Amino acid sequence: MKISEFSTGFLFMLLYEFKRVLKGSVSSYLWFAVLVYIATYSLFAESYMQSANTEAPLITLEYGSEAMRMIILFFYSFVISSAPGVLSGDVPSLAFPPEIGVMFFIIVPMILGLIMISKFIMKKATVIIAREKEKKTLFITVSSPQTRPAIYLCKFIAVFIIAIPMILYFYFITNWAFTGLFPLQTNLSGVVFKTAIGTAMLFTSIGMLVSVVRSTEEKAVKFGMKIVILMAALTSLWIFIPVIELILNLTNNSTFFLMVLEKITYISPFTMDLMAANHPGLLADMFNIQLIATVIFLVIGIVIFIRQDLEY
Repeated sequence: MKISEFSTGFLFMLLYEFKRVLKGSVSSYLWFAVLVYIATYSLFAESYMQSANTEAPLITLEYGSEAMRMIILFFYSFVISSAPGVLSGDVPSLAFPPEIGVMFFIIVPMILGLIMISKFIMKKATVIIAREKEKKTLFITVSSPQTRPAIYLCKFIAVFIIAIPMILYFYFITNWAFTGLFPLQTNLSGVVFKTAIGTAMLFTSIGMLVSVVRSTEEKAVKFGMKIVILMAALTSLWIFIPVIELILNLTNNSTFFLMVLEKITYISPFTMDLMAANHPGLLADMFNIQLIATVIFLVIGIVIFIRQDLEY
């Protein structure tokens, strides 16, 4: 087959796959837009001071999410510093430093957006091959002049492309929040954009691998959703590790095991995304890790797909 004929066939197949996976996506786009907007807009309801309190906190926290650590230390310091006023009958007003507002963004809108994008991608990726196998139509697809690796890549690209509107919307919402609320803080819109791309690619490759190894659409979707839920649970645990650490410190219990627990939560790509948001200098390393993992899962999926015997 000539290169021009192969390219034309590849593009037509890509367009066909894109149209297939795009069906039923409008409602997902709308829910994503509404929920991310509400989560981000809620930050505007808070009051923010011009500069942060530079007093050192009375306690230190070492493990888990830095965003949660900063929030806990801020509230802990606020309670301690305002205790005399409360005892005298004064009700202190609470205004957050901009740094704490950024931490709120990382913990709520950012993690919400990344999880919603991943669930959307995973559902689309897990059905794209499993559905055709279940309906016995995949045999017709692989009988086309296109090679199996080309077919697999077409499906991968098609699934990833439908996440782009969500990623772009997430980027603009983040830029709006930082421009309007935290103009003096590091704008995380670029970090959000790159982490969302890396996470979307990773879950696309994982979802397609699940789609290849599962025999039915229902089994593929259920298994894929379990993966997303597990990753979200690990990151949620990572976020709340500082809360556990605070309780253990107040009760004079050992916190050593939290180090091991924290390392386990690094398995989740969401944890890596939030770490990059806390320290943008880590963004390139985290993105490269997700890119390498994406390639590994993609190659494994292609090899399995090539070797599968398909029923007609």
